[in-house]
Amino acid sequence: MTNIFEKAFGPGARLFTLDNGVIRAGVTDYGAALTELSAGGVNTVLCYGDAAGYAAGSSSLGAVVGRYAGRIGGARFTLGGREYLLEKNDGANHLHGGFGRRLWHAEKTENGVRFTLASPDGDEGFPGTLRVSALYELAGSALRLTFEAETDADTVLNLTNHSYFNLNGGGDVGGHYLRVNADRYAETAAGLIPTGRLLPTAGTEFDFVWPRELSTALKDERLSATRGLDHSFSITGADGSMRLAAELYSPETGAALICRTTQPTVHVYTAGFLDMDSAPHLKGGAKQLRNGAVCLETQHFPDSPNRPQFPTTLLRAGERFKEVTEYELAVR
Repeated sequence: MTNIFEKAFGPGARLFTLDNGVIRAGVTDYGAALTELSAGGVNTVLCYGDAAGYAAGSSSLGAVVGRYAGRIGGARFTLGGREYLLEKNDGANHLHGGFGRRLWHAEKTENGVRFTLASPDGDEGFPGTLRVSALYELAGSALRLTFEAETDADTVLNLTNHSYFNLNGGGDVGGHYLRVNADRYAETAAGLIPTGRLLPTAGTEFDFVWPRELSTALKDERLSATRGLDHSFSITGADGSMRLAAELYSPETGAALICRTTQPTVHVYTAGFLDMDSAPHLKGGAKQLRNGAVCLETQHFPDSPNRPQFPTTLLRAGERFKEVTEYELAVR
């Protein structure tokens, strides 16, 4: 049984706490953001103290991002013979979109909270009126997030949760160990736009098939431009099947996070630019730190609408989009 508590989280916003006696999760209707994931009293996600912090921040802390998680090169794509021009919010590119800065409708369910949002035709340049839902539920020691969506016209869609995990509750994550269930990663060019090539991880700075201490990546000169990892990995296994994406472990607290998903990729971001966030302080006044967290963003590849060799992000009118991700948290 999941107990659900509700309270105000700033003007017009609400915070919901889910507790099943094994883990606790906090979610807010502002950005459909995850504000807490804890076991043993340690919150493993970075968070602000109220909705105003989320509105002021520039790093999509814990938010559901869309319509398109990741970058679309040149902020444009072609669909059905027509070119669509998107909002340029990352230099010349489009990144993530505005879902993380909107107030979603919230509805309690038996084991969680469902957030829903309507995105009108032409929203940030995307075609079709889109209706999307994000359902957060507790299942034993796991937080399950289910995305569903429908559109009235053909469009492209890529959704993820953009939580920043720190299994120590704060500080640098260099001592965390990361394993990624992927033997290929997406090569990128200028602006972190994929070239369309998937390259082997073996023997490279992206080889996390076996657990490695994150400090090795954070100190790797080959990753200096991105201050660590900010790259997409092709998850081993059949797309659409629930399978392991990544594991994160902290020897300091004994906490382990296991991420499973139906999505084709996990984008690993070690928060190299978190110190530049426009809201520099977290709940309690702690300062945002460079490499102070790890994002495990389950999604499709960036720039897929312009890369036909990648799994499609096309959502046709009348079809139903559905993807599931689980974050299992345990203290060993």
